[in-house]
Amino acid sequence: MNNQFIKSLSEQFANIHFQSFNQRNLRFTSKFILSLLIKPNTSYIYKINKGFCIFNHVKEESEIITMAILPKYQNQGIGFFIVKELEEILLSMNCNKIYLEVASNNLIAIHLYEKLGFKSYGKRKNYYSISKDKKIDAILMKKILE
Repeated sequence: MNNQFIKSLSEQFANIHFQSFNQRNLRFTSKFILSLLIKPNTSYIYKINKGFCIFNHVKEESEIITMAILPKYQNQGIGFFIVKELEEILLSMNCNKIYLEVASNNLIAIHLYEKLGFKSYGKRKNYYSISKDKKIDAILMKKILE
């Protein structure tokens, strides 16, 4: 990918991420997103000006690093279709496991992942710092693709 394109993409993703997450400490900067996008085995799905998913994959395992949908497009099936597209991509690469972590207070995302067949398998206590004095757990989820 060309450097200017990937930099522009990281800025678009950061803008969507900023608008999608209420807690300031959970928002990704364009610099951080750029650092993700240039890593080997990392890719993305982008629904232009609506939402995106950044994921990585190694052999038969993958991880959703982050997914964000603009608030005005949430609950309209965009996140659902992004994950379904991701599943198709991964299966075509013989990758059959998807892992993710989600903030325990992100009920919209948790509901989406459960609807898609993800199962909780643990948590990371006080993983996300959402303010100076408050931390919340990360729920660990996985799905086996068939």
